[in-house]
This record gives sequence, structure tokens and C-alpha cells, in this order.
Amino acid sequence: MNDKIVEAPRIRTPGWRDPRLIVGVILVVLSVAGVVALMQSADSRQGYWAASVDIVPGVKMKPEDFHVVQASMSEASDMYWSAEQDLPSEFYVASTVLQGEFLAHRQVNEADPGGRQQVGIRVSEDMPASVATGSRADVWVALADSDGRGFEEPHKLITSAEVVGIDDNTSTFAAADTTTVYLMLSQDALPGVLDAQANGAKISLVPSISGD
Repeated sequence: MNDKIVEAPRIRTPGWRDPRLIVGVILVVLSVAGVVALMQSADSRQGYWAASVDIVPGVKMKPEDFHVVQASMSEASDMYWSAEQDLPSEFYVASTVLQGEFLAHRQVNEADPGGRQQVGIRVSEDMPASVATGSRADVWVALADSDGRGFEEPHKLITSAEVVGIDDNTSTFAAADTTTVYLMLSQDALPGVLDAQANGAKISLVPSISGD
């Protein structure tokens, strides 16, 4: 019996019309386009000044309190302080700037725009978690009864005060179970708060819903 020799089919080099080759070329083109777009996006970023620590009104700040962060702000770029612009040697902020936040032009002032002062208030009750640095709170006061056995009905003394710091009292000279909350208050609001605190009134803070 004669064995027939069957020749194996030759492997042909794919032609330019081969669908697999066309798909491969398209994938390469899309990959290159994606890399180019990513590089162009990165090139559009620029440096902006960001807070290195929590920064509150009433405290004199310096450029050393900020660092440069690369970001793309698009239409909002004119609102923030670019790293190409030197910060003033000393300045104040109009509102709290938390660590990592960008510094807006409107926040930089030579002094507090409202003439406010930082005042510490002792709060004896547990505060809502939303009362934190940078938030706003209403100040409620309950005056002590004339007989010293209780307190009168509370009333709102201040609306939407900015919270710039919170300190749990651990000193032996502080009243037990109290927290000192630092607020930025106007000159008109100071007398009522200081008088209430000096006369043993019960002071509470409630998250503000009235805005600025």
C-alpha cells in the first residue's frame, strides 16, 4: 500500500485587509490617543496655595502656613490664589480654611472684615457632632434663677457664629465636664456673651441653619 504524503497548509502572512490586523491597529491608535490626552490633562494643571494646617479667623497667618498643590481648576481658577502669586507677608482669613483646602482670594484680608474677635465660651452640655471647626452655630443662653436653684427658659443670644476652635477642658481650674468653644463674635455680641458667662448662665450651641 502506498502511503500518501499530505502536505501541511502553509501559514500565510496576514494581509493588510486581515480583520485581526485592522483591529490591532485600531487598538494601538486608541491607546496612543489616550496617553496623549492624559498628558495634555496633566499639563493643564497648575499650582495653588493650600492650607498646611487648619486656619481660623483672628489668627495672623504667614506664607509658611501654606504649601503648593498642583490642580486643574478650569473655570474656577480665578477664584483661588495661584502659586505664581506671592502671598502677603502677614494676613488674616475671613473664614476658616481647613487643612488641605485651597486659599480663595476673597478669604485674604489685612484684618477681620467684620471687626470680629475670637472669644472662648464654656459649654457644659454635649454638643452635636456637626458643631466643629469651620461650622456655624447659634448660641442659646439660659440665665440662672434668682434663687440659684435652676435656670430660666433659654433664649437665642447669637445667630450663626463661626466656630474657629474647640478645646476639651482638662485643667483642674476648669469646671468639670465643660468644653471651651472659640467663636468669632462682633463687638455688639461680646457684652451679652461675657455677661452670661460671668453670671453662671447655662450656654448651649446648636448647629445654625440660617447660613451666613
